[in-house]
Amino acid sequence: MPFLKLFLGTAMLTMGRKLYWLFLGIVGFIFASDLIEHVIHGQPHNIKIVFALLAGLIGAALAVFLQKFAVMAGGFFAGGYLLTALMKELGMTTAPYRWLVFVAGGFIGALLMRVLFGWTLIILSSVVGSVLILQALHFSTQLTKPLFIFLLVLGIAIQYGLIGRKSP
Repeated sequence: MPFLKLFLGTAMLTMGRKLYWLFLGIVGFIFASDLIEHVIHGQPHNIKIVFALLAGLIGAALAVFLQKFAVMAGGFFAGGYLLTALMKELGMTTAPYRWLVFVAGGFIGALLMRVLFGWTLIILSSVVGSVLILQALHFSTQLTKPLFIFLLVLGIAIQYGLIGRKSP
């Protein structure tokens, strides 16, 4: 799974804005894989991957067919995932209220996607991509914070450059 997280994180970091359906598909996959780890115990790894892939495909399909709903749902799940993942990476515990932290992050993410779609998509996909890359590579806590900031700025810069280019 580390290679997959590295691959998906790199895709999010560099192409999240340009391919928003990819953003929603990856968010669905990551959310489902995290949820499955906590819900389904003792099942083969392949079963968990299949469920996560189905969630990712559903997220990408929603992005194509139900754009506004999918964007809000993607913002909700990305915001919830990010807040819980960032708190965990920074050493903060959310033990008894993990779901509440997730919902709070979700509402913030959905609201931002609704109001500032382009910039929110750039920032959320850059943050998700950065977190996935850091989770895949397992750096020390001292290195995680500066690398997160570096990857975040890099992702935003790459994606902002993609917005400014004109198609031929």
